[in-house]
Amino acid sequence: MLLWNHEHLHQLMSESAPQRMFDLAVQLAQGLDMTFLGLKLRLQLAAQSPKVFLYSNYPQEWIERYQHDEFYKLDSAANCSHTSTMPVLWTDDLYREAPQFRELACEHGLRHGWTQSLHDLQHNESQISIARPLGEVSTAELYDKAGKVQWLCHTLHAVISEHHLSKLCSPVPKMTERELEVLKWSAAGKTAADVACILSLSQSTVNFHIRSVIAKTNASNKAGAIAIAALRGLI
Repeated sequence: MLLWNHEHLHQLMSESAPQRMFDLAVQLAQGLDMTFLGLKLRLQLAAQSPKVFLYSNYPQEWIERYQHDEFYKLDSAANCSHTSTMPVLWTDDLYREAPQFRELACEHGLRHGWTQSLHDLQHNESQISIARPLGEVSTAELYDKAGKVQWLCHTLHAVISEHHLSKLCSPVPKMTERELEVLKWSAAGKTAADVACILSLSQSTVNFHIRSVIAKTNASNKAGAIAIAALRGLI
């Protein structure tokens, strides 16, 4: 079990392999008197369905049941965290509409804990959950430890999301300054004629740049190119 000191935090931040990093995070979570740690990473890709990656030290039986029975549809903490970055405390009341889910989770030791999420500028999302079988989480404990859990969430998200995005996405296309300007104004809803007027270019030149960015992003049209550029942080 790792303690929350400078050496151990630096060890976590220096790690680049997702699974090894997560294993270190589990030890830090256990240093907060928690037994389990779960991470759900949801990555947005242009013109594709979101990709979801799960990491946890949950009991294997629960992991298999959660995926097979699509328990994510009943997971109130995860659903609440999808629309809020406030910590969501696990309580019986939270799961009042899914009591069987709550009962099964408790049977596997996932009784007391909370879920914390973050959403980055590219609309990717991470949810981190910490839990233990015994010992209700008081308001005082939540306030005392929420900052550390949030830090874990940010640190894991930064490294693990980058790892998976690098495998899922083609290299970031290199855009000229003029192409980026045209993209920016197009993303703001301006027509090619509007952009030509704003940038003091001919409309044919603007259309040339638009065709160029469509080709560079491998998009099917201008809207797709804008979406890809936005998700890759180009605009």
